[in-house]
Amino acid sequence: MSRIETNVFRVTNLGELRARYLLYRIRGLALDQEEYDHNVQALIGKLSRDLKAPVTVVVRAGQPFLAIPDGIEEPPSPFQLVRATAHFDPTEQTIDLDYGNPTSDTEQLCLRFLQFAIEGALYRDSRFWQPSAGHAFFEREAVYEREGIHVFRGYAVRAVRVDDGIFGICVDVTYRYVARDPLPARVSREDFRKYKGLRCVYHFGLNWYEIRLHDHTGLSTKDQLIEQVPGKPLPLYDYIVQNARRPFPKDVANLSPESSAVQYLTARGDVRHAAAALCFPVYDTSDPRIQGLHKETILAPSKRRSMIHGFVKSFLREIRAGEMVVRVSPTPQSVPKNLIPPPDIAFGNGTILSVRGTPGALGVSLNHLGRERLSALYNPKIGPYMRRQLDTQYLIIPQSVWDSYGQAFLDDLEREVNTIYPQEIPYDPVVIPYNDRVPKTFTAQGKAILEAIDAVRLKPGFGIVMIHEIERRVRQHDQLASMLMHKLREREIYVTVIHTTVASQSYRLTQDGKDGPAYRPVKERQGRLNGYLRNVALNKVLLANERWLFVLATPLNADLTIAIDVQNNTACFTSMGRSGPDIRTEITSSQEKEKLGKAHVKKVILKVLREDPLLALKGVHKIVIQRDGRIFVSEISGVKEAVDILKQQGSLPVTATVDFVEIHKTSRVPFRMFDVDTDPGGRESTQNPQVGSHVIMNSRDAHICSTGREFSHPGTARPLYVKHVEGSMPFHEILEDVYAQTCLALTRPEDCSRLPFTLRLTDIRLVEHERAYDEDLFAYGEDEGEEATSTHEGEEAEAHE
Repeated sequence: MSRIETNVFRVTNLGELRARYLLYRIRGLALDQEEYDHNVQALIGKLSRDLKAPVTVVVRAGQPFLAIPDGIEEPPSPFQLVRATAHFDPTEQTIDLDYGNPTSDTEQLCLRFLQFAIEGALYRDSRFWQPSAGHAFFEREAVYEREGIHVFRGYAVRAVRVDDGIFGICVDVTYRYVARDPLPARVSREDFRKYKGLRCVYHFGLNWYEIRLHDHTGLSTKDQLIEQVPGKPLPLYDYIVQNARRPFPKDVANLSPESSAVQYLTARGDVRHAAAALCFPVYDTSDPRIQGLHKETILAPSKRRSMIHGFVKSFLREIRAGEMVVRVSPTPQSVPKNLIPPPDIAFGNGTILSVRGTPGALGVSLNHLGRERLSALYNPKIGPYMRRQLDTQYLIIPQSVWDSYGQAFLDDLEREVNTIYPQEIPYDPVVIPYNDRVPKTFTAQGKAILEAIDAVRLKPGFGIVMIHEIERRVRQHDQLASMLMHKLREREIYVTVIHTTVASQSYRLTQDGKDGPAYRPVKERQGRLNGYLRNVALNKVLLANERWLFVLATPLNADLTIAIDVQNNTACFTSMGRSGPDIRTEITSSQEKEKLGKAHVKKVILKVLREDPLLALKGVHKIVIQRDGRIFVSEISGVKEAVDILKQQGSLPVTATVDFVEIHKTSRVPFRMFDVDTDPGGRESTQNPQVGSHVIMNSRDAHICSTGREFSHPGTARPLYVKHVEGSMPFHEILEDVYAQTCLALTRPEDCSRLPFTLRLTDIRLVEHERAYDEDLFAYGEDEGEEATSTHEGEEAEAHE
């Protein structure tokens, strides 16, 4: 017997749980204020920490109220916010939480209170430490150590609404990589520069938490004064000794008063101090030092499932919060197998690939879908859906490369592009060599490239710039690539960037040519080179030129989908019709880093739709707005006002509807799905679910596997979290569209894509537009004192920049 098992464990005694909240009217904070969302989150976070209680904000009759559990001290009033001051006025109003019969008003309060109880119980358990509130809890003992790095196993635990009126606990396994040794105890200001911005686990006695280093104070812990009590400064060393939990670990017991004092910033931007000797650097999965370790922590479904079950049985069966006891089932929730079939995909020459068995289509199995998509592109009888001639193309290449293996690389790239995308005029980019025999720095290389381009006065077009890898910190984006995309876009030359790393390792000068020495691919690296050339052709040439190699043949349920994302003051809107190549993007600048104002959204939606000359003829009745991450009230209002205007003008039918959907790449709810099969003897086997498997948790939360066992990847599939925020469209239709859009795996046709193409393309365009670079550094030269660490990218990372 086979079933889909989740990692959600139901709370079994909901009828026994009770809690009461007191309400305080908030003056000075209005729902229509531009900073409302930001201020609410800051208010909840700060008061929850200060009052050590699950504080939240609720809205009643258009007025925000502060909700605080009964028995907790009154909140401090007034409370300063961003361009607002909040005053809290006590009221006689209360909210009684009945977990057995929650209402729409009390449901979120129940979850908040339940989450706080779980975190409190685990926080008090000395066997665990938590990097920060809301994050996973990690075992205090590392599971193993290698080459000076400790690997800590942790458990993400989240209260969730399983179904209307039913609550559960979602549990998953995760890992942290932390240096075995702390920073040097007496680190100098000069040496500290290489640690600035580094994440560290701070050992404040038995309390371990994560900080990000900000600055060096220039003082020791005995000389750095802090104000634990206003007006009574205390040396940092004395503060640590007096306030750290006992018994002291050895690192605190042996702390020297001469240890350097460093600074870090809180979430609100407040300056705090720490002892350098108690700061242990944290490494993430992109760091070359832990890539080997990371492979060992990618868990197969059976192992992950076993660890989750063990943690729940050992630590979550009974959770005590004061007088309240929360009991959790040892058996996770299982759900019926629900599969969404992949849509039909249209290629060239009228060819349609179908897993559904559509009459007249070329039938393929789900297991071979990726392979057949790729094969169709290379099949001269099928080929790409679009055949439109490419615009003017350029290849901007280092002179040292052009003088060596450059021609061989260009020949191979041209062959790859022309095989995948045959045209009347073959792909044959104009080559512009630049003088790379200058220092390998951001400034020198960048100026050399721009000088070479300006010298030939290029007309508008598209191109690839090949650059050397320059010195930069781990995880720091490539400023040279960012600068080139910005500067050349001003010249109406739209470029993507590749690095010399893979190509330089893949060609060797040989003497076996009839015409003398020639560069040829290294035999041992031919496979990697072929994959690299394919990725460059697909992503850096064809996708950059918006040539869609295959499109949806099965129409979506929505007549129009618009995806929105905002990064670093740049917004991208990607629109997609029901099927075919009707895909466009619109880039705008925003005054906000993460959200958009109502007027901004209204203006862009009107522009996008008004520029569609066939809008009124398409019969657009269902519009879906996909937001990468959280959608804000101002954004919803802007869309609604734009749609109302178009209805009044007759461009949209008066019956047109709008649904708002959040799609979360990462989620605090660490949801997983396991396909568990039990044989007649009771033995279980566990594997990843099929792609298209999904669980609709309740009326607004769902998870869908856009990756799965049909596509070979190590580890456990991570479902995509989809939230239906508002609208009348059936939830299953929204999920069908999201999954269909993930099947447009245009960046890697042979593989699956976790994100729908609407958001994937939005991400690509934002990377091209929003990544900043240091304009002063570029204009005035290198900072000679800058400390940096070299980083290298492989073929897949380069091809997806």
